[in-house]
Amino acid sequence: MADREKLLLDLFTEIAVVEHLVRNHLGTIETSGLTAGQFGALNYFVRNNRDQERKSILAWMFQVTVDEMDVHLGTLEQQGLIGRIGDGDDQIVGITAAGRSAHADAVSRMAPEIEPLMSEFQDEDLEKTVEVLQEIRRVFDNLPERVAAA
Repeated sequence: MADREKLLLDLFTEIAVVEHLVRNHLGTIETSGLTAGQFGALNYFVRNNRDQERKSILAWMFQVTVDEMDVHLGTLEQQGLIGRIGDGDDQIVGITAAGRSAHADAVSRMAPEIEPLMSEFQDEDLEKTVEVLQEIRRVFDNLPERVAAA
């Protein structure tokens, strides 16, 4: 295996391990009854500073079918955390004030668990890491099969 291939394999292995550890760790924290998927959907709106998004775009972002996204959204809608307008793939999904509040509550419940990690890293290092990971995600988002599915 070439050095560059090994480097990329090492990078993706570390990302996968960290993702697994984070999901397992944060999954043990009470987040006001939200599943990881539900939190992820609310986090999409908050992180991207969006009030609304098309259901088909959400499905694409989460790499699930529109039908699978519908199931996630149905639960959030029943809880009053999102609202929906229209039907079909182009249905508009919006986060509600209650959704933003539930997201903020979940984040505040996670904060004590995340705080010790923050002391281990410099902000500049974390900012650079986030930039690199975002660029990797953008590359994956623009792979031909992902672009064709959009």
